[in-house]
Amino acid sequence: MPDISTRADLELLLRHFYGRAFADPVLEPAFETLAVIGIDDHLPVMCDFWETILLRTGVYRGSAFAVHRALHGRHGFTDRHFDRWVELWASSVDELFAGDVAGRAKGEAAKIADAMRRRLFEPPAVRRRECLPGSAGW
Repeated sequence: MPDISTRADLELLLRHFYGRAFADPVLEPAFETLAVIGIDDHLPVMCDFWETILLRTGVYRGSAFAVHRALHGRHGFTDRHFDRWVELWASSVDELFAGDVAGRAKGEAAKIADAMRRRLFEPPAVRRRECLPGSAGW
């Protein structure tokens, strides 16, 4: 299997992943709006996001957290949502690609899920304390 090396590879991966997420009993409610309107407008943004992370192009300029905070307010994400997202993402990567970048795609997804989970679930005071000089998060 090839490794992820182009934007076209990322688009293929994202279409595959979203097709699975739209049908997943855990994730489907959070993806329902996107499923109804279609992914054609959303896909370029997600390609920019993953292209920036994996291929280091620097083209993504959005705020992934703002979108997820709004979705959390609407759907009440739990650990189960994040764990399932990572699981579906990793298996989607494994079904299509193999190599260093594919491995990084799975590792970065796990890091992103953990960061989103922390920012959404932990009280702001805990997050601020983690970022103080001398703390583990500094």
